[in-house]
Amino acid sequence: MKTTQNCYGCLKNLVEQTVSLSGGTTPALSASLNLFDKLWEKGGTPPFIANDLLRHIKEITGVHDPFGPSKRMEFERAIDAIGRLSSFFPSTLEGALKFSALGNSMDHFLQDGFDPLSFPFSAPMDIIRDTIYNNREEAVLMLGDNTGDFLFDLKLIGFFKELGKRVYYAVREHPVQNDLSMKDVAAFDLKGFYDNIISTGTDEVGIQRVHLRGTMKALWESGSIVIAKGMGNYETISEFNGERPVLHILKIKCAPLGETLNYPIGSYIAIIGGESNGNKKRLL
Repeated sequence: MKTTQNCYGCLKNLVEQTVSLSGGTTPALSASLNLFDKLWEKGGTPPFIANDLLRHIKEITGVHDPFGPSKRMEFERAIDAIGRLSSFFPSTLEGALKFSALGNSMDHFLQDGFDPLSFPFSAPMDIIRDTIYNNREEAVLMLGDNTGDFLFDLKLIGFFKELGKRVYYAVREHPVQNDLSMKDVAAFDLKGFYDNIISTGTDEVGIQRVHLRGTMKALWESGSIVIAKGMGNYETISEFNGERPVLHILKIKCAPLGETLNYPIGSYIAIIGGESNGNKKRLL
């Protein structure tokens, strides 16, 4: 999914926030904003631009995990939320998908008056059921997103385990934004929750086809089920020209994505496929 004019403000805010969290000086901010303007002129997807900017800020500040404290806070909030909300979501396919989608945004269920039984979730369940139950492969590849997401994905992992499948849960090798990384897996002892966590091998938001290696590449190129959490994974995978089905689970957090997928901002969705050849919605 290519950038639109609406993406400019979000990416600029990311630069300013990251430089600030990194303790960067005014010259560091100026250099980063200058790079942003150059990258913006070249175009691309929001994650690709963000990745170049975040690497630049790491290099000039020497701070490689500026979102570390906020990730710890997010994880602690997720632990608390799981205890309060898990029982509202049955361990069925639809219940697990809803719970996974809910975890893609920490702000919604922290609000006063949140009703876990009526949050705005949409999914073509018949298509998703057919895709999953007709798949005979034993392995599932799940691409993680934010730190808090992981705990909300455990119910869906458990659902696949009940089907006799083995889920490979992929997270970033090195820290980037508030995405879950192997460093966080060790810090939060996440393999105590689920042991089969693997690395994407990169420090990037989303994934690039050319960077797929090892188990991830093998599963992607097989007939295994692939699940991708969050906007960053959607925005990058939608550039793969629809080469295989992907189950995307995410919250619509911005207007460009909402317009692309025909859902209002704030919607929680699960869809098979994505877009290809421009900004047209496409189910695979």
